[in-house]
Amino acid sequence: MSLGSPPPRPGVGRRRLLLGGTGLVALTAVPGCSWLDREPETPSPQEHPDHDLLSGAYARESAVVAAVQATAQRHAGLAPSLSPVAARAQERVTALEEALGTGGAPSPAPEASPPTATAAVPARPAPALRALVTVSQTAQRDHAADCVRASDPGVARLLASVAAGDGQDAVILRTTRSAT
Repeated sequence: MSLGSPPPRPGVGRRRLLLGGTGLVALTAVPGCSWLDREPETPSPQEHPDHDLLSGAYARESAVVAAVQATAQRHAGLAPSLSPVAARAQERVTALEEALGTGGAPSPAPEASPPTATAAVPARPAPALRALVTVSQTAQRDHAADCVRASDPGVARLLASVAAGDGQDAVILRTTRSAT
């Protein structure tokens, strides 16, 4: 302390507060990717408290895959744009299968979409893409809600990752829709 400076004030200083706030923002803004490599604890599916959450997420994500495939089948011109979306959604289904420990649960085949799903796809491409955006956003919202309810941190991280993927796909589909 120099002779001309005021005495130190008690409490938290401005610099310490700013540094602490910056650290907190950095921790919340940068989730990192290492948590994606971790797997949820998987005791037997009957005993796992988050089995129902994972099963619901699996069913929702399988429905996303089916909706994307049905839209690509009905609108062949959209198929090249929808192929990466379908592939990412299928990766999420596979991750959920692994978390469930099903090892080969039935997942939608890329070529086989039920005829009723194709009939439910809007006849014009723009409304069809809008419907896919809605499907992705709904799945994202439901996965995020389940993420909060999960008791296993690994399951919560997986569901958060799946929700983020659906959110990303919704943005990509909106961009595709505006390009058509």
